Amino acid sequence: MTDVVFLPAATKPISLSAAKEHLRVTTSDEDALLTALIGAATGHVETWCRRALVKQTRKLVLDCFPPVIEPQRSPLRSVSSIQYLDTAGNLQTLDAARYRVDAYSAPGRIVPAYGDSWPSTYMAPNAVIVTYVAGHLLPFTVDATSDVLSCAGHGFADGDATRVRPLATGVVPAGLAVDTDYYVVDKTADTLKLATTSGGTAIDVTSTGTAPNALGELPDEIVAAIKLVLGHLWEHREENADFPLHAMPLGAERLLAPFRVTRF
Repeated sequence: MTDVVFLPAATKPISLSAAKEHLRVTTSDEDALLTALIGAATGHVETWCRRALVKQTRKLVLDCFPPVIEPQRSPLRSVSSIQYLDTAGNLQTLDAARYRVDAYSAPGRIVPAYGDSWPSTYMAPNAVIVTYVAGHLLPFTVDATSDVLSCAGHGFADGDATRVRPLATGVVPAGLAVDTDYYVVDKTADTLKLATTSGGTAIDVTSTGTAPNALGELPDEIVAAIKLVLGHLWEHREENADFPLHAMPLGAERLLAPFRVTRF
């Protein structure tokens, strides 16, 4: 079993300016290094927790169908496709009506539809490929004319609650606000609108804002842990000797422990 990134996250969960404020860095001399370390810290936290912090598309590759498919990054947002080699060795795409997706569990689960079963596969490595979307934060764009937010594979249902959050240098579109609960209305697979009440009228969005912005929420503990790991990397950035990156800083480990996905 292999689970790899197919389309990486378009941005990081913390900005360069937030990282510099945390580290008390006031110059731009090492912005490139610091940007790389933000990526390294984010990746380390994601791997330790088995989570995707910002939306990414991944591929889970299996030799055959297990009773329950469990993608290895949480939270699971949607399943783009399930492909498999049939008994003749031909690549097939499984009809989405033949399986159900549990996006509430961590890890998420994909099971056959009621009364159905997984098809037989060709006896070869990597016979099953599951392409899925995972992430706490879902970057979006907005059309201020139609009030439609575009966010491929968002996985929301009408009535789901969410929030809007600026990322990096993003500015939230006019008509929307941070730290405010919104409810999904008029959703399609890749678009949605937001209302202030469940089933209410879509909000009139009067500007596109400045990207990147995201739907969703990232727990403060995870953000704080990224900063602690970043500080550890920054402090030891010149070391040549063995340096135990694999040993999560104690404070970060305790912050992340409730969010670690352990059931595989």
